[in-house]
Amino acid sequence: MKTPLKFIFSKPRNPDNLGACARAMANFGLAELALVSPFESDWAEVKRCWRQEASVSAINAMDIIDSARIYDSIQEAAGDCQLLLGTSSLHHIKPDRDVILLKDAAAYIEERGVEKAGILFGPEKTGLTKEDLALCHAVITIPTLEKQPSMNLGQSVALLAYELAVRAAGTAAFTRGKVTHPSHYEISRLTGEICAKLEKAGAKIGSYQQTAISRGLLDARLTKEAVNLLRRLLKN
Repeated sequence: MKTPLKFIFSKPRNPDNLGACARAMANFGLAELALVSPFESDWAEVKRCWRQEASVSAINAMDIIDSARIYDSIQEAAGDCQLLLGTSSLHHIKPDRDVILLKDAAAYIEERGVEKAGILFGPEKTGLTKEDLALCHAVITIPTLEKQPSMNLGQSVALLAYELAVRAAGTAAFTRGKVTHPSHYEISRLTGEICAKLEKAGAKIGSYQQTAISRGLLDARLTKEAVNLLRRLLKN
């Protein structure tokens, strides 16, 4: 996905959760983290120790923690975003906003053609309120079962980060190197040799069996080298 993303956390309560979120972001190449009124406690005390607490779970992601910015409001945190998308399970709230399934979120963002998009997450205990979601252009939801509607914050961030930053790009995890494929003639010849070997072993081979073997060889996507090795095996 080409659009830069800012992950914004409204009133997070647990530094360890934020460490897990930072690690998930780092897994998928995202780096901009913003906090809105975090921790609901004495800010002077929190400011001294939250990074140290977050470091326990922010494995190889402390650069994201150290560069995190603190804001007083969602509007301020999303000030440089032309698009703001909230997140919600929607099991206990029905916002007056368009709802986007997670699988469609990347396409939605790209279609808007913005310079930066903000993804807003709510507090661990309550999630975003209807008033919070009213500040968003739309709402992303991850379909979950009614029996267990809520997700851990770190897990939600990991799913969003993967879906938006990796899966949307359509990049293969591993690209097979260039190989030489056998011609249709070589597959036909191998099919004939397999049939002959089976008949010699006492099997009855008709057109149906021959077609099944040929189809299997084609579906196997054999390389030319593999075909040659199989032919050598059949000669023994």
